Amino acid sequence: MGNSEKAAASATTRTETRVLATWELTALLGLMMAMSAFAIDIMLPALHDMATWFGISDTRTELVINMYFLGFAVGQLFFGPLSDQIGRRVPLLVSALGYGLAVLLMLFVPSFGLLLVLRFVQGAFASGLRATGTALVRDTLHGEAMARILSFAFMVLLASPLFAPAIGVALLRWGWHAPFGFMGILAGVLLTWLLLRLPDTLPPERRTVQNPAHLWRAARAFWTTRTSVAFTLILGLSYGVLQAYLASAAQIVKTHFGLSNEAFAVAFAAGGAAQVVGTLLNGSLITRLGLRRVLPAALGLLCAATTYLLSVSLLKSSFLLFWLGVLLMFFSIALIFPNANSAALEPLGGIAGFASSLVGFGSTALAFLFGTTIGQLSAGDPQRFALGLWLLSGTNLLVLAWVWRLGWTRSRVPRA
Repeated sequence: MGNSEKAAASATTRTETRVLATWELTALLGLMMAMSAFAIDIMLPALHDMATWFGISDTRTELVINMYFLGFAVGQLFFGPLSDQIGRRVPLLVSALGYGLAVLLMLFVPSFGLLLVLRFVQGAFASGLRATGTALVRDTLHGEAMARILSFAFMVLLASPLFAPAIGVALLRWGWHAPFGFMGILAGVLLTWLLLRLPDTLPPERRTVQNPAHLWRAARAFWTTRTSVAFTLILGLSYGVLQAYLASAAQIVKTHFGLSNEAFAVAFAAGGAAQVVGTLLNGSLITRLGLRRVLPAALGLLCAATTYLLSVSLLKSSFLLFWLGVLLMFFSIALIFPNANSAALEPLGGIAGFASSLVGFGSTALAFLFGTTIGQLSAGDPQRFALGLWLLSGTNLLVLAWVWRLGWTRSRVPRA
């Protein structure tokens, strides 16, 4: 077969995998992202009722959020390589089914310990939806079309804090189990959609065998690239700030400041809006100033925000003054996440797929460690909470100083 015939065959194969229209693919990926986001945000108003049901403290129920993040971290290492080896359809079906079964079992869970195990399982399967769903888009679209769909999916993640807690508050009239039932309905819709409509977008000839030797070489290449390790640590510290907030926000706002569930939903939505604004501004800032200026400035802004939070909490200021610091924190995090992730992957073009899994796993696992520690030790106290966030953001600046010594700001990092 000549080169022209091969190209035609390849084009035919690529066309045959594009069964879904762009609008349907966009909606499908949006639903996957929404399920991942709702697994966290929709649960926050129910944490106090959950504590009452199981007879435990509000602080301990924060582990429901933390264990989800831990499962999400571990799952990324499994589903990314698996979908490259066996295709996209089966991992997506398994992820949707596993997610749905986990949340349905939560409706009848007899103990808090088993609930935490199921939340870990839910997080692991949710990571399969995220990782494999993103790969699905890369298989079927390219260039601007792919960028538009991925941008929409990211906006779903960012917009979820605007309305997910309000949905959670509405569901509480049927008890703290109701959010899990809602997630189960979403999982059922997704599984049915995938079964009826989705082909496998990765044909056998494009699949790769992920043998242990190959994975070990890729992992070693990552760990020996110091800038990538440094920015993964920065991602973990910054993500730890966010995870500590997600776990502790309901307890701080409702227990310490005495706000209602409805007021908490409004305050949480304001934080989401600040993150949306930061994300929308990030593109123009990167275009004008460049990654090596925007990222250090964003890390400095996060440290300033947590310093302000610590100051107003020590002065026992009003909720409004405290929440202004939270909004600034959300804005800076929106600038940090995409840019630190890009900086971590920049020198690893030769192993981009697996490197992305490693960066995701490392940063999420660190966030679980930092966020859980701060949430459990602060126990809803704004002063201890703000101190923990300040320590994380300050450590970020120390890691940034190390990156500067490696010469990151002076020249482009050599590619592996």
